[in-house]
Amino acid sequence: MRARRRTARCRPRGGRTTPATGRPELERWLASAAFNAYFGFRLREFSSGECTIEAPFRDEFERPGGTVSGPVFMAAADVAIWLAVATRRGTSEPWVTADLKTAFLRAARRESFTCTARVLKIGRQLVYAVAECARPDGTPLTHHTGIYVRIPDERGCR
Repeated sequence: MRARRRTARCRPRGGRTTPATGRPELERWLASAAFNAYFGFRLREFSSGECTIEAPFRDEFERPGGTVSGPVFMAAADVAIWLAVATRRGTSEPWVTADLKTAFLRAARRESFTCTARVLKIGRQLVYAVAECARPDGTPLTHHTGIYVRIPDERGCR
């Protein structure tokens, strides 16, 4: 199998992507995401390849039995990982979730939580990352592993 040659039309425009290292850019992206009007995730802290978000408790998140529903944790992990990737690759590259596995360790009952994501390996097309959601006291609630893939841009380039 022959490796694909990068053609002139797929060369990066204007050089390399500028990573999103500033809080204003990350907060702007989070505020512009339509789904976040429902979840209300907030950026807490970040560094290169890492990001922590806060997930407030809302009555709509409660499932029968009085615990926070699983999809809220999965959404938090997905967002935290995407933001961690953005700290390394910027917000202009289109990365999407290819695989997200979740282990539920403990229940959260009518409480907010944080979700911290860390990029383990980042390449030109794939990212491997982990995330952990925890109570404010640090007690782990969930553990997530994710694979993200960069999708072609409007020119069909990766």
